Amino acid sequence: MSLAGVVLAGGRSERMGTPKALLDFRGRPFIIRILEVLEALELKPRIVVLGPDAPRVRPVLAPHECIIVKNPEVEAGPIGSLRAALAALKPFLPAGVLAWPVDLPHVRLATVERLVEAYRRTGAAAVVPAFATRRGQPVIWDRSLFAELEASAAATRHGALAVLHAEPRLVTVPVDDAAVIDDLNTPEDFERLVREVNRDIY
Repeated sequence: MSLAGVVLAGGRSERMGTPKALLDFRGRPFIIRILEVLEALELKPRIVVLGPDAPRVRPVLAPHECIIVKNPEVEAGPIGSLRAALAALKPFLPAGVLAWPVDLPHVRLATVERLVEAYRRTGAAAVVPAFATRRGQPVIWDRSLFAELEASAAATRHGALAVLHAEPRLVTVPVDDAAVIDDLNTPEDFERLVREVNRDIY
């Protein structure tokens, strides 16, 4: 079951005040950290969705094999980035896609491996990690949901989670990785991450 990898980095990073994609996690930009995990898992093709910060982010992607896509629906929120990725994936016909927001660079490789294994074992329509009963990200979406993600009014209004919450074929994978629910939106969030890295929590 072929899985594509998608890095969702198509927003404005307004609350952070600087491109999240270029912030540092353990010596590498967020976006590169995530790409390296997708490479380690051999997920292909790898799509990177960029937004207004694309001119600043593109140069760091040069050494990596990925398809760069511009998000035409920045104001739509994360669903705009996901829809841009799905449009770019049409020629490749993957069985599913692992969609990873750029502000979760600290999710462990082992956690993502568990999600991929669960998807390949169950053939679920969607696979999501959960920490302490809270669902998080990244999420694996099966091809059977692509059309709904691309066109449903619920997804347009409320984002991809509206599709996730309505999906009976969802598999939730309990994980011991708090990073799956710890998206980084503000400078204070990033400063906390730096402190935790220095204490070797992640």
